[in-house]
Amino acid sequence: MADNDTPIASEFMAKNPPETLEPTTIPPLWGSMAPGGYRTPPYTLGWRLTPPQLRACLDPERARTTIPIDYETRCITPRWREFGYGKNLCGSMPRVSTMPAKDGVRGYDLIVYFSSNASKEKLEAVRGPKLQEMIAAAVHTLNLPDDLAPDLKWHAHIRRSTTKRN
Repeated sequence: MADNDTPIASEFMAKNPPETLEPTTIPPLWGSMAPGGYRTPPYTLGWRLTPPQLRACLDPERARTTIPIDYETRCITPRWREFGYGKNLCGSMPRVSTMPAKDGVRGYDLIVYFSSNASKEKLEAVRGPKLQEMIAAAVHTLNLPDDLAPDLKWHAHIRRSTTKRN
């Protein structure tokens, strides 16, 4: 356990890196050695959404004919600034990344995230009460519905080999 009774993911990473962790379970720093003898993969703290889910959040009235591919620059950043979060939560604005789709039908899902395990500073920024403030700001900015907001997780970006080994 960490100093503030927050679980540290390395306690659970003895065999393989978990694909997801709860928001309060802080992953080890990216690239650090885990107890299982592998390097910790990159993790991002956010929501896994399909492109249609994100479009529905950002434009619920369907006022736009399309939502631009660059969700971050054209949709999220202006809303973040409009709501005034840039001053208090500098560096924590939601970003968008892609991951292979879980269902195998689509090519990719989107991860809308606001922190990662890329630095000690980013990990410290989501410990304790600051985490709830950041979650609320991201949920408001993204206009996440009540059924999606609780799906916040740390998502591992793990490259899985597609070749079979004998």
